[in-house]
Amino acid sequence: MMKALKMVVLPVKDWEKARKWYTEKLGFKPVYEAPNDRWGEYAIGDGSGATLGLWGLPEGYTVVHGDGLKNIAPQPYIQVDDLEATVDELTKRGIEFEQVVSEEEFRTARFADPEGHVLYLYEYAEE
Repeated sequence: MMKALKMVVLPVKDWEKARKWYTEKLGFKPVYEAPNDRWGEYAIGDGSGATLGLWGLPEGYTVVHGDGLKNIAPQPYIQVDDLEATVDELTKRGIEFEQVVSEEEFRTARFADPEGHVLYLYEYAEE
């Protein structure tokens, strides 16, 4: 019945700033943008089919953020092939990582966007 998770939507206060950050810093590709509606959908990687929606909230709406530790809110996990290389590249683009964790089955790196949304990169351990 259900096929796949297609999109995760993050509410943002400053849509244009968020749009630029995700496209310029992370390299996400616009699939659809409606600037007058403060909406955009962005492809993650090549061919994964998953997208990230950025929704510019109307005046009076609030965003609830989690810190990735005790205050939990939706936290997208973005799969990568080489965590160290990806962290190095994104650091060069100005992204500051809060934590890089190594586990037996997978490794993660936590960072936040300009709006305060926590995101993770993750890499499966080699088998």
